[in-house]
Amino acid sequence: MNKYFTQFNAFIAPYGLAEPHILQLNQLCEVVSMNKGEVILKSGLKVNCIYFICNGIVRNYIFTDNGEIKTYGFRIENMLVTGYGLHNYQNEYRAKVSVECLEDCTMIKIPLSALKILEENSSVSQKVARHLAENHVLGLVDFIIDVDTKSLLDRYNNLDNLFPNIHQRVPQHILASYLGTTPVHLSRLKNARKAS
Repeated sequence: MNKYFTQFNAFIAPYGLAEPHILQLNQLCEVVSMNKGEVILKSGLKVNCIYFICNGIVRNYIFTDNGEIKTYGFRIENMLVTGYGLHNYQNEYRAKVSVECLEDCTMIKIPLSALKILEENSSVSQKVARHLAENHVLGLVDFIIDVDTKSLLDRYNNLDNLFPNIHQRVPQHILASYLGTTPVHLSRLKNARKAS
């Protein structure tokens, strides 16, 4: 078995999906390679898949009304990423955020149609699909709560706990966007932390 599917199967194993359903899911998915800087999902466009990150780091972002980029989250190895699709009247999902690779990435592309097939064949699959959706929503809720309740310094200090080695992997201006500050202010914060 491909090492990336071994990694993916270890991720979904705790949900109790039966071996035949895991193998069926594997057959419906594919390993894809993405380049640094590649946008894999665009805000406003149809979402037809979820990605499991085998290696690499991505960010969720939007363009604000004044043309600035606002980063809303990062996803790293052994995490799922999508565009937070919302169901609309045309019975499809449209991305609320864009997803960009910040490093060269290897991912497993999971078509939403594959999850629907599994849902039809297994109640456990329904639980897995629900968990995947909840996982994204909870990540966004945590981000909003942290912005409202924690200081900039606390959020900066917590970045490595959430995303190990992120300071070495992500440019400072993108970290500043995520933290809601400027690169200059973030640089001062880093220098003050080193001095203390």
